[in-house]
Amino acid sequence: MKKIFVVSSAFFVLLVLQSLMIMKKDGAAPGYTGSPGDSFKNCTACHGGIATTVDGWISSDIPAEGYVPGATYTVTATNSEAGATRFGFEVSPQDSSGNLMGSMRITDPVRTKFVGGEKYITYTENGVESVNSASWSFKWVAPQSLTDVTFYGGFNSNFEGHKDGDHTYLSTLTVKRNKALDIGETADLKSINVFPNPTCDYLSLAFKTEVPGTLQADITDVQGKLVRSLINGQPVTG
Repeated sequence: MKKIFVVSSAFFVLLVLQSLMIMKKDGAAPGYTGSPGDSFKNCTACHGGIATTVDGWISSDIPAEGYVPGATYTVTATNSEAGATRFGFEVSPQDSSGNLMGSMRITDPVRTKFVGGEKYITYTENGVESVNSASWSFKWVAPQSLTDVTFYGGFNSNFEGHKDGDHTYLSTLTVKRNKALDIGETADLKSINVFPNPTCDYLSLAFKTEVPGTLQADITDVQGKLVRSLINGQPVTG
């Protein structure tokens, strides 16, 4: 009987440790935001069940008129479900092809961290436990981009300290560039010089304007195909 009791106790301790390991997992693996660029993978890959789409779980202080290229904003991910005691998330700002748009900055290193380089932000083991809801915030530096940016987020709610019975949610936030800051057409320019034109190797563009704002220059070849776009003299990139 004594030997059986010892083995049973050891087995019980092992089960407890396994449960704690699941409860305290340190972040999601990269690429589980549910985005098209992530092949629509989400938390159900590990936790099972079916993902439910919800609105408003990703919010920001980006104005309704859109982001200003290079400006820094605060983005907050919130997982809210009555009865849950542990929460997880992963968020990534992407274009439709899955490219990282802009860059993120950690503001709470105790509760959040990067995975997949700096393309995804997720929770740490210290950012899991809460009651009924949990929120995580970070900074986002807007890209020099002409396109809309979508923040894709995968969320997981846990009730019993292990994967059985977990709930998975997906939420998005799409923001646009503030086009009101654009200078507009060349009529707003006091002077513009392009040389040599046409060209095959290099091109110099000089201009003068007294109108504040963002300057976009599109360079095309002789067939009208776009070769390069510049915003304030910098190549347009994600």
